[in-house]
Amino acid sequence: MAHYLPVLLGLILGLALASAQGAEDDFVILTINGDLIGPIEPIGDRIDNAQQASRLISAYHQLLSAQVQMEVASLHEQILEFIPGFEVAYTASDSAEFSHLMSEIDLRLAAIQDVHAQKYTQDVIGLLSEAYQLILPTFGDEQ
Repeated sequence: MAHYLPVLLGLILGLALASAQGAEDDFVILTINGDLIGPIEPIGDRIDNAQQASRLISAYHQLLSAQVQMEVASLHEQILEFIPGFEVAYTASDSAEFSHLMSEIDLRLAAIQDVHAQKYTQDVIGLLSEAYQLILPTFGDEQ
């Protein structure tokens, strides 16, 4: 019986996710490797913008337990709250404030990445890392 638990759990989560997606996607398949959550199909080859990145992050985080979802959502919201101050500090060349805010963002992102490492396969971790890079500010390519 315990041997079939991951398969049953995958089927239940897949059906719940498919019904939650509604008309947005035709069909969603959830794969689970051992205790780790694998890629959601179809995922596409690339994440092209912050909106797609946010949807991808949200979709994967919804697969976590309620307690872990709340923890990750809180950390995610805290990161987003730091971004405006981070951008102001960068623009004002306030290196002390910039460093402080960068440390705060990095601390929370590391906590989220720790959850990702415990709950997802390497493929999913790569997708989520790419998604977070799209929603976090970067200043190297300013025009």
